[in-house]
Formats: sequence, C-alpha cells, structure tokens
Amino acid sequence: MPPEFHGKAGGILSAGRKTAGRRTMRAVVVTGGNRGAGLAAARNLAGRGYDMILLCRDEQAGRRALGSLHSPQSAGNHRLVATDLASFGSVRAAAARIAGMEVSISALVNNAACLPVRRAESRDGFELQIAVNHLAHFLLTNLLLPQLRGADGPSRIITISSAAHSGPAFNFRDPNWERRRYRRRRAYQQSKLANVLFTLALARRVAGTGIQAVALHPGVYDTGLLRSYVSGLPGGGAVRRFVARDAHRAGPIVGELAAGRRGEDLNGLYFDMGVRAVPAKAARDPRAQERLWRWSAAATGLEPEAGEGEEVPGSARPAGGGGGDPEGGGARELPLR
Repeated sequence: MPPEFHGKAGGILSAGRKTAGRRTMRAVVVTGGNRGAGLAAARNLAGRGYDMILLCRDEQAGRRALGSLHSPQSAGNHRLVATDLASFGSVRAAAARIAGMEVSISALVNNAACLPVRRAESRDGFELQIAVNHLAHFLLTNLLLPQLRGADGPSRIITISSAAHSGPAFNFRDPNWERRRYRRRRAYQQSKLANVLFTLALARRVAGTGIQAVALHPGVYDTGLLRSYVSGLPGGGAVRRFVARDAHRAGPIVGELAAGRRGEDLNGLYFDMGVRAVPAKAARDPRAQERLWRWSAAATGLEPEAGEGEEVPGSARPAGGGGGDPEGGGARELPLR
C-alpha cells in the first residue's frame, strides 16, 4: 500500500501508514535526500527498516521522494522537514522540529551540497559552498547529538566528502573568498576538505559515547552536482559518460556505513566508495581540525568550548544569525546531490 500524506504542519510533512498509539521512531536523517545519491541512500536505508527524515529545500521534490520510500521492511513513517541549508535559522528550526518528534536517531547522513556557477552568499553572509556544504552540517550535527546519543547501539554520523578534498590546506585567512578571485571548484575543494577536518575533530569529541563519526567519498555519480562541477571543463561530457555511475549505486555504499557493520568501530575513519582509505595530508592536520572546529562554532553561533574562540572573517550578519524568517526565505536554487 502506498504511503499516505498526512499534510503539512509547521514545515513537517509525514508520509506513512497510520499506526495506533505513539511509538519511538528508529530513524535516519538525510540532508538533500530528495534526489541523486541522497535519495538512493534514503531508499536503501528505508529498505533496511528505518524511518527516514529527509531535510530538503525543495518541498515538491521532497514529497516525491517520500512517496518512493515505501518498502515491506519499513514501517513507512517517513517525514520531510523543509529546510534551507543556506540559513542557520532554518537549520536550527529543523533541528528543533526533529527534537520534538518521538525519535531516536540511528544515523545522520550529511549529504547535501551545492556548487554555484558564481560566488554567492548564504543568508548569514558566508560564501555559499562553505555555508551549505560544511557550516550547515556542522550546526545540524551538533544540535542533533542528544537524539544520536539516545539510539540503541552505535549511532553513525556519515558526512559525505569527496576525493576532491585533496589539494591546498584550508584557507582560514579568506574562507569566504572575499580577498581573491573566486574559483568555484577550488571553493568546492575547500568545503569538502572542511567535511573531513570536521569529521576527525568530531570523532575525538564523541569517542566512547556510542556515536561514530565517519567521512565518505561515495564515488562519482551522474548528478546535478557533477554536471555543475564539470560544466566548462574540457572533456567534461566524457567524464559524465565514461566515469560517472548511476546515482542509485551510491545507496548501498552509504547505507552500509550508516547502518551496517554494527560490530565495527568506524569512528574517525575515512572511506573511499566503502573501502577504508587515508584522507589527504591537509585533512590529517590536528591543528587545522581544531581551528576549523573553533571557527565553525563561532560562525554558527554555538557555544565555544572552554577557553576557545575564533574570529569569523567576512560574515555579513552576527554569528548564528539568519534573518527574521527561520525558514530562510529567498532561497537560491541549490544543485543538491
């Protein structure tokens, strides 16, 4: 039987069979789960019996994604939380809504990413790629840690990085690309490097708590993000035809790390298409990991750790802001995975 749509309430749309009474959901949260590799991961995890919570900016695409998640193994209580990752206010509102659900989060998949053609800024005044690809997920992860700690067995935080994280060290002097010519692929590299730096700093903080932080390069897939990345590159079309794989093949790779291998401690590891690998040298620098953590906490308005603080260059609004509308109105079209 196809899932029922119970309507919209406070930005939450649910799709699931009606059940008697209340229960605690065994859920997985996926950002950008309405298309590409994110949708493939959501389908795989729903097939493993998890209730899915999709965070998507495009509500119509999110509705269609919810309708595709039904499986005999899943109770089908899937939810869509409309979220603009380019707004810290919207991320905070999404985390608050998830906290209000009867939910124990077994895994969080930080998947969504953007790669605009020209430099753009988030509602909080940060370069859009570092804001969406890293800072929004940094904030969301920290806000959802209480629900992740309440899960039975190990819970996993899977942050989708990329082999493209290899390259120069993170530029703390100009993370918002205000002092140099904007190079969108280099900005993408910096945001994906930030994903790995964040994961390794997070792994130290959650060690021994039952939470495991993992970074993953899932592979190269024919998605909107790849099309944006190769646009204008000589041979970009050939990359799509001969290198990129269909996005549905990402589902088992992400699903296995998020919900499988339960007897293994994966905390602090980096995987390349499901195989343990060594991240780039710039990602393995503990000082850069900790500096990025401090900068990200200041940028997103989280309470700094004792004795820590970091200047936030280039933010147009106070740290942790997001304008008046918590939903982050005026959202840009983001090519999500």
